[in-house]
Amino acid sequence: MQQIEWRKENEIRQNETMCHGRGVSGGNGSAAPDITVTAETNADKKEEAYIDTEFTYGTLPVQTVSTVTREKCSGKEWTGTGNNLDITSVNTMEDSSNLIPYGTVETAFLGARDYDREDSDYYQLLTGKDESWDLTVLNNPEKAEGLGSFEKEDYQEQDGDGWKTVTLPASWTSYGFDHSIYTNTVMPFESDAEFPMAPTEKNPVGLYRKQFTVKDSMLQDNGKVYITLGGVESAYYLYVNGVEVGYSEDSYDPHTFDITGLLHAKGEKNTLAVKVFKFCDGTWLEDQDMIYDGGIFRDVYLTSTPAVHVQDYDLNYDLNEDYTAADMKLSLNTVNDAVTDAADMAAKVALYDAQGNEVAKTNAVLGSIAAGKTGEKEISMTVTDPKLWDADHPNLYTMVVSLYDQKTGLHYESVSQNVGFRKLTFTSTKVTTDGKYNNATKRYDTVKLNGKRLLIKGVNRHDTDVDTGKYVSHRVYEEDVRLMKQNNINAIRTSHYPNDDYLYYLCDKYGLYVMCESNNESHAIYSDEEKLSKLETAAMTRQSASYERFKNTTSNLFWSIGNESSQGWSERDGNYANGMFAHLVQFFKDRDSSRMVHYEGMSGGRKGSTAIDMVSHMYYDPDSILSYAKDESRMPFILCEYDHAMGNAVGNLKEYWDIIREYDNMLGGFIWDWVDQSRKVAIADGAWNYYGTKDAHTSGLYDLSGYFLGYGGDWGDKIGDKNFCQNGLISADRDPQPELKEVRYQYQNFWFTSEKDKLTGQTIHVKNESVSKDLSEYDVIWELKENDTVIGQGQITEELEAQQEKDIVIPYTLPESLKEGADYYLNISVRTKAADGLLEKGQEISYAQFAVDAKKAAKAHKFNGENVSIVKNGNYYNVSGKDFKFNVNLQTGLLEDYYYQEKLLMKQGPQPNIGRAKLDNDNTSYADIMKNLTLAASPEVAWNADGCYVITVKWLSDFQLDSTAVEPSAIVMHYLVESDGTVTVNVQMDLTHTGMKRITKAGTILTLAEGMEQVSWYGNGDGESYNDRQSYTRKGVYRSTVNNMYYPFAMPQDCGNLTGVHWISVTGEDKDAAGMLISGNQEVNASALHFTPSMLQAAKHVSELTPSKETYVTVDAAVRGTGNASCGYETLKKYQLEKKMYDYSFSLIPVAKETDCMEKAVDYREQTYHFEATKQAEIKDVTPAEPTPVPTVTPNPGNGSVSVTPSPVPDLQPVSNNGNGTAAAAKTPGKVTKVKAKALGKRAKLSWKAQTGVTYRVAYGTSRKKLAALKKGSSKGAKGVKVITVKTAGKKLSNLKAAKKYYIRVCAVDKKSKKAGKWSDIISVKTK
Repeated sequence: MQQIEWRKENEIRQNETMCHGRGVSGGNGSAAPDITVTAETNADKKEEAYIDTEFTYGTLPVQTVSTVTREKCSGKEWTGTGNNLDITSVNTMEDSSNLIPYGTVETAFLGARDYDREDSDYYQLLTGKDESWDLTVLNNPEKAEGLGSFEKEDYQEQDGDGWKTVTLPASWTSYGFDHSIYTNTVMPFESDAEFPMAPTEKNPVGLYRKQFTVKDSMLQDNGKVYITLGGVESAYYLYVNGVEVGYSEDSYDPHTFDITGLLHAKGEKNTLAVKVFKFCDGTWLEDQDMIYDGGIFRDVYLTSTPAVHVQDYDLNYDLNEDYTAADMKLSLNTVNDAVTDAADMAAKVALYDAQGNEVAKTNAVLGSIAAGKTGEKEISMTVTDPKLWDADHPNLYTMVVSLYDQKTGLHYESVSQNVGFRKLTFTSTKVTTDGKYNNATKRYDTVKLNGKRLLIKGVNRHDTDVDTGKYVSHRVYEEDVRLMKQNNINAIRTSHYPNDDYLYYLCDKYGLYVMCESNNESHAIYSDEEKLSKLETAAMTRQSASYERFKNTTSNLFWSIGNESSQGWSERDGNYANGMFAHLVQFFKDRDSSRMVHYEGMSGGRKGSTAIDMVSHMYYDPDSILSYAKDESRMPFILCEYDHAMGNAVGNLKEYWDIIREYDNMLGGFIWDWVDQSRKVAIADGAWNYYGTKDAHTSGLYDLSGYFLGYGGDWGDKIGDKNFCQNGLISADRDPQPELKEVRYQYQNFWFTSEKDKLTGQTIHVKNESVSKDLSEYDVIWELKENDTVIGQGQITEELEAQQEKDIVIPYTLPESLKEGADYYLNISVRTKAADGLLEKGQEISYAQFAVDAKKAAKAHKFNGENVSIVKNGNYYNVSGKDFKFNVNLQTGLLEDYYYQEKLLMKQGPQPNIGRAKLDNDNTSYADIMKNLTLAASPEVAWNADGCYVITVKWLSDFQLDSTAVEPSAIVMHYLVESDGTVTVNVQMDLTHTGMKRITKAGTILTLAEGMEQVSWYGNGDGESYNDRQSYTRKGVYRSTVNNMYYPFAMPQDCGNLTGVHWISVTGEDKDAAGMLISGNQEVNASALHFTPSMLQAAKHVSELTPSKETYVTVDAAVRGTGNASCGYETLKKYQLEKKMYDYSFSLIPVAKETDCMEKAVDYREQTYHFEATKQAEIKDVTPAEPTPVPTVTPNPGNGSVSVTPSPVPDLQPVSNNGNGTAAAAKTPGKVTKVKAKALGKRAKLSWKAQTGVTYRVAYGTSRKKLAALKKGSSKGAKGVKVITVKTAGKKLSNLKAAKKYYIRVCAVDKKSKKAGKWSDIISVKTK
């Protein structure tokens, strides 16, 4: 056994002459090859500075390296002309694992374990906060050429050329150059370019210059120096000290160039220059659904190696059947770049645990490596009892590979990486041998990881940042991964390109499975087989880069050859496009049997074609995936994109996962997608600065005050797909959106269930679907609630191994005497016992709630209608009682101005509503149905059986009726008034004959007074939900604010809906202030916002909104689900609203500051209300007489004298909101307004705004002139005009002539005085 020695830093500084800066001499490093040493692990050993006593560290032998031969670039590589489509790079190094060299074993260990690359003597970062670059961007290549030889060392930047000093990495658009472009499927070019050409007229070119000095430890005089550009959009030429180095395209893969011999002497400055093209011929392979920016968006860095060094290696290992040992095999490639042979070379491979303890090692003799040649060595090592890696327990080791002189022990260099031991088992697809590459595999096994069924609970993820474009900082990567782990997400599809190395480091460290997708998408030509076939060479180079870079990555479970370069739903032979896709798939299959290969584009039919190992589809509905689940082949099925999270979305996730969990050939899926793609945009002067408000939903990672989050078309781009890039579970600033809560629940690992809908005993069933977690690793807390009061609680200790299930007993006890009207719930919560990776102590990772089958009915409500007064005052009923008063508007039928204890609580009562601000998934826009309602008659007042006033209002509507309707539909509303001011509202909304294809709501909207900000509710929570996104919710009492109930989706839309609401209370800012309690007789949907649906729908960005001081509360019988229609299928039928009569009731209860809302509301729940009239009420009319008209004196503009004109008798109008004004003694109806006509064949349907106490005259004919001659209320002298009398505010005209235009006017006639009002304006309608 051997243990690594750790010592304090100040004890190890011994050899000041060492070129590496620190180290001590040790024993001889020679050893026989291929032997295994296993070491004990001391997890409690304190971390201190690390010493490897096996090597000596000193000056390396002086060696002359071979001269680099570089091919000259043509300057046309980016254009697509000639054979340039196949030229993807010039003078780049071979693709590899992108290894970082280190000068000591210690720095190599820490560099991999902690991603601490900058402590390497052989690594130098040229980007970051302390590194400045000069940049200018020109509109096209011709203009860039006009600036001359910018790459030369003595080039002088001119003030007029737009140069700026910038910090990289960052897309150049973040510095005000050019503009971002968003497209989904079409090419992002802003000037013409036919395949495979790149645009020339508009193709921004960025010119970068940087001065740098190579640090002394970079072995500049005794080895090789390389430069790597991690990500550049989309093609570039590289220059060092005025010399052309090479060319590269492929935006998302790093490319490395050998710049040995081009650098100046130590201590001298060097000039780096890069010419970047925003578009190139390779852009035809980068037609992803994303934002295009341009520029250097990932790190640029130097590395240095000795002349003899590790070039790359392939790491493979195989776990035995019981996972107790791993046979590691390392195919090591070394290279000697010196002009002389290197003798006596050896390599050590060591494996360390997280504390630095050596758990296994082997030494291998490499012998002599000839000058200019590459050496290959197979090195084997066995690791006993390895801790396994998976998303639940991401156990990692750090492997350090060191090159050294076998005789002297002199250390040359070390490279390193983190390693996790895991085994993916699956059936590898075989294809036919007829050249068609079709699936020849009959049956598949269940996909397993470490012997356990694998479930992918994943998301697609783009690299995107509101500030820096395509550059994503380490801090933002960390936030992404933290949020994913906290929300039970276990997998990422790197859609649709490789990401920065740091993301894979985090996935390895914290446990996220990765589908590594190559940077290939040709969406714009994905149905053109001939064009696609021409891309194979270029596509294969991208695939090779992806393979070589991630072939040793632990978290990489799946290879994906790219995205949407062919139509995945079309069944076709695998030799489509000359076999291009079959070849790309086979490339991975030939090199790696340990990972599955994916490509949605060849998944047509039941098993797809080519050698893909899983059928993959996008946006299939649950019924469609069920057919694959039941397929006899049992081929693994994955949803590579599903539940399109555009705006307020993610409906029916439960239905997907009910199927996925039931059938073991279902792998799971990746939601589209993780984060909204956006770039911030400055708001206009005077616009709403939402992100400057104290209640703004924001992650805090960015300063967004003064900005809004933009989408396609907001940055100057003209060809975009607008907000189709806003598909995230989190907003662009990394703030979680409401739908993430549903994902967190459906992705959890521990599931508690009962046989019945309501719990009848103490036994529940629990299932553990994790790969390696035991339930005993967590605290399992239970609590029994009576309404929202905890009346019992405890903790259970149960062992339940991964992927096992059993019954457990929760020892709760109900009270001997149940509380009247109370609900009882059992809550179970699974929480971390201690901090676990990115999870804090006490983090809830799974939960369940059970309604307990225990109920004692509430006492029947005692109705009291005494001392309630109703009088008629002009166009109002004034309703009052002790401490309250309100009005009923006789012209609209609505409640208005509700006062309680002299405080205005409600400005307008329940208004019928059948719509919401359009969701991105909706195909129906909001329409205010009140504009299409007319009163059937004046509101009626009667007594009910309980001695309470009931005011009944009936509206008629012809809004979008279907062809079977023979008369307008009706909406009836009853207001039952009690002596304490409670108004119970019954809504009867007849939507039986609606012609609307999609009803989004059936309910009402109330307008509460200013200052009503505090919200609490008893219902589903802890946030918004919809009927197809409420499985996550738990019944309880929750509190929020109206401001917080609004969520700033980039495209404003409906939000804040609450389901299963028993009651909701809205009060003033002071939590003790009086307010309005709304209690549903049965459960209702509700919301409270400072915006009406029309306000939300009219705005295209958050900054275009202006929050109202009033609060708008919706109380709905039903609300449509969010669905998936923005990219997929309709809302599932069971979550749609039926065409039927909706009949529901709720009570408006004024509450004082001391009111217990739970106790108060229970008296109004599940009660029997009598809205039927038993006796008509006699209502006193207290309308004042109209004052005598006063003559109006006006100056005569002609002679300066005055004239006296009698004032006309005014139309009847309310003169004050409380009805205490004057009205005409002789009741003359007002002018009829809002007259509308709709042709129905040879008929016409008429409607207009209703008035009270009137009948109507309808005049119509084919001569506009004759209708214009009608005098006030009279039809005399109008020959050829037909006049009829109707009683309601609507009429169907029959027996009209076909294809004829008719003109129509309407006037009102008072029923008592018979006086007629003015004729309406003339409208017309043409029959069919």
